Amino acid sequence: MFSCECISVTSVNTLTLPQVKDAVILQFLRDATSFVASSHQAIERSAPHIYLSALPFADRNSLVYRDYAPHCTGMINVETFGIGRHGERAVMTLTAHTGAVQSVAYSSDSLLLASGSANGTICIWDTRTGEKAMPPLEGGHGSVSSVDFARNDKWIASGTEAGIVCIWNVKPGQTSPRQLRAHSGPVTCVAFSPDSSRLASASRDKTARLWDPETGDQLEVLTGHVDSVKGVAFFPDGKILASISDDKTIRMWSSATGRAVNEPLEHRTFGSIDISPDGETIAGAALGGVAIWQRQNGKMVKNLRSDAKIPAVRFSPDGGLLVAAHGLGVRVWTLQPDLIDPPCFDLVGHSGEVHVVTFSRDGLHIASGSADGTIRIWNAESAQPAVQPLAAHVASINAVAVSSDGALIVSGSEDESVRVWDAHTGDAMLSLCEHTGRVNSVAISSDRSLIASSSLEHNVRLWDTRSGLSAVELPHGQADEVKAVAFSRDGHWLALASEDKTVHLWDAKKQESLDVGPLRCHSSASAVTFSPDGTIIAAGDWSGRVYLWRTDTWTKTHEFVDEEDAWVVSLAFSPDSSRVVSGGTSKVVHIWDVATGQSIHIFQDHTDSVWSVSWSLSGQFIATGSNDHTVRLWDAITGTLLATMRGHADRVFAVVFTPDGRYIVSGSYDTTIRMWDVGAACRLAKERGSGLDMALASAALKDGWLMGSSDELLLWVPTEYRAYVQATLCTRLIGRSRVVIKAGDQGSHVGSQWNLCWSN
Repeated sequence: MFSCECISVTSVNTLTLPQVKDAVILQFLRDATSFVASSHQAIERSAPHIYLSALPFADRNSLVYRDYAPHCTGMINVETFGIGRHGERAVMTLTAHTGAVQSVAYSSDSLLLASGSANGTICIWDTRTGEKAMPPLEGGHGSVSSVDFARNDKWIASGTEAGIVCIWNVKPGQTSPRQLRAHSGPVTCVAFSPDSSRLASASRDKTARLWDPETGDQLEVLTGHVDSVKGVAFFPDGKILASISDDKTIRMWSSATGRAVNEPLEHRTFGSIDISPDGETIAGAALGGVAIWQRQNGKMVKNLRSDAKIPAVRFSPDGGLLVAAHGLGVRVWTLQPDLIDPPCFDLVGHSGEVHVVTFSRDGLHIASGSADGTIRIWNAESAQPAVQPLAAHVASINAVAVSSDGALIVSGSEDESVRVWDAHTGDAMLSLCEHTGRVNSVAISSDRSLIASSSLEHNVRLWDTRSGLSAVELPHGQADEVKAVAFSRDGHWLALASEDKTVHLWDAKKQESLDVGPLRCHSSASAVTFSPDGTIIAAGDWSGRVYLWRTDTWTKTHEFVDEEDAWVVSLAFSPDSSRVVSGGTSKVVHIWDVATGQSIHIFQDHTDSVWSVSWSLSGQFIATGSNDHTVRLWDAITGTLLATMRGHADRVFAVVFTPDGRYIVSGSYDTTIRMWDVGAACRLAKERGSGLDMALASAALKDGWLMGSSDELLLWVPTEYRAYVQATLCTRLIGRSRVVIKAGDQGSHVGSQWNLCWSN
C-alpha cells in the first residue's frame, strides 16, 4: 500500500497526472485531489478539520482514507443511507450562484469549469480546489442560458435571454464582453467548433447563426426551422453543424457555407443535441427519453426511455457513456459494448431539477447544474455502484398529521402527492398521487379510515387508508384554493378553510355538505381546527384575525386580532379546550383564552414567520415550526422556551405531537420529515453537559458548519449532506437520504483536544 509519508496531500497540485507512471501513486494522486477539492471549505477554514471533519466524511474506498484513517482515533462516526459517501461519486459541490444554473462547460484541459446562471452571472471555477478562478463575469444582459469554452481556451461564449451572444476573453481583468447582436429572440445555445474558428448560436427566433469569434463578424444565418432552435453541436471534424428545434426536426448544415446538408431527422423535441466522438451517432434529448440516430442513414437506432424530463444530453469523450439531466439527478448509460439495451445508473443529490450536464474533456468527471443554484462534480469512472435514494417526497413538505394511535404519519408535499409512513420505522406505506397541484394540508380521521387533503387545484380529496384509493373529491362550491382541512375529534365532520373567505363544513362519513354556514371571515381563511370537546371551531385568516364559533348553534363567540395585516396560518387547541394557540407571519405566537378572547401568553423567540403550532395531549407542551429553520418546544403553562431543535436546512412548515407526547413530527421545505425526542430535548436544556452528542444536539448549522453555543466550530458538513443530517434529538428522518452523525466508540476529540486524534 502506498504510504501517506511518501507524498503530502498539499503537494497534489504541484504534479500533473501525466507525469506519474506508477499506477498506485497515480490513483493516490487522483484520490488526494478529490479529497482536497471536495473538502476544501473545511480545510481552508480550520486545518484540524482535515482530521475532525474531512477524513470521517471521505470515501472509505479511497487511498487517502485507507492510508490515513488507521492513524486516527476519536473520529466521528458517519453512516449514510440513500446517498453515497462524500468524495465517492459526488466529488464536490460548487455554490455561488443565486439563481438556477442553466449551463456548464469545461476548458480543454479540464482544469476550469464555466457555469452560467439565471441570475445573469458566469462563474469560472478551478476544478482542483472548487474555488472561483476569477471574479464572476457580469454585464452580459440578463439570464445566461448557455456557455461554452473555446478549445483554444482563449474565449468563453455565452448566450442570454436578451438575445445577445457574448464572447469573453479568459484573461484576468478583462471582464467586458464583446456583444454580438443579431438574434431577435432569446439565445438558447452556443457552441464553438473543434478548431475554435467558428461559434454557433441557436435562438427562439427560429434561426441558428455562425460567427467568427476572433472578429465577432456574423458569417452565416441558418434558416429552415419553423420553430425555436433549442440546441446546436458541431461534428468532430467541424465541417457539419447539427441543430435541434421545437419543430421536431434535427437539421445538418455546412459550417463553411451555411447550406443544409442531408434530409432533416424527425424527433420528439425537447432539449439539447450532441454528437458522438466518432461522428457516427447523434443523440437528442426529448420529452420522455433520449433518441439516438445513425448519421450515415438517418435512422433512429435506439430510444432510451425515461419517466423524467430530459433537457440535456452529452456523450463521454471516448463515446462509451451517455449522460443526461434527469429530473433531480443525473442518469448515465453505458453504451459499449451494447447499444441495444444499455444499462444505466443515477447520480442523485440535487434538490432542484437538473438543467444541464457535461463531461470533463478527460472523461474523468461529470458536471451538473441545477435549479437549486449549485453545480455538482461527479466521479465518472468510479467502480462503486450508484446509491439509490430512499422512498420519499422530492419537494417541500407542506403538511403533516399523525394518526390517533401514533402508528401513521401522513404528509402532503409540493410534489403533488400525499404519502403515508409507518411512524415506528419510517417506511413508506402508501403514495397517493391524484392531485395535480401542490398539497397544502392533510388530516387523518380518529379511526384512521380516512385521510383528507387539499391542494392548489382548488379541491379536497378523501382517501381510504386501507386501499389507498381516492374515496371522493369534495367540491366546496367555490373556485378558490382550500388552504387547510381539519377533522373533528370524533371524525364525523370535516372543515375546509378557503381563500374565498369562508370555512365550509362537511359530513365526512356521508361525504356530503352540512346544511350550515359557510362560516365567514374578513379575509382568505388559512387555518382551521376543532376543539377536542367538539364544542368550538376556530379559524384564522390573512387579516390577522382568529375566529371562534360554537358548533351547536354555529354562532360566533369571539373574534380577536393576532397581529394586524399578518396571516394566521396555524391554530391548535389545548386538550381541555379552554385555550387556543395561534401562529403566523407576525413571528410571534399567542395563547388565547377561549372564554374571554384575551391573550394569555406571547412567545417571541422566533426570528421569522411561525408556520405551524401544536399542543401536546398532556397539555404540558406547545411546539412551533418557523421560517427560521427551527422547531421550538415551549412550556404551555408558563410560556417558557424549553428547547430549540435545529437540523432542518430550510423553513419548517408543519409540526405535530405524537399522541403519547414523546415526539414532535416536523415537515420542511428541505423535503424531509423529522421526529424529535421531547424528553431528550428537555433533559438537554437542564443538563447542558459536554460531549460531542450533546453539542451536536444543540448546534446550529451556519455556512456548512455545525457550531456550538459560543460559535465554536464543531464539525463541517459536506453540502450534499446538510439537509439530511440526523443527530441526537432527531430520532428519525424520512427523506431521500439520511446521514447519521455521532461520536465513535472511542469518543471524539472534536474541540480543543483535536491533536489527540493523531495516534501515529
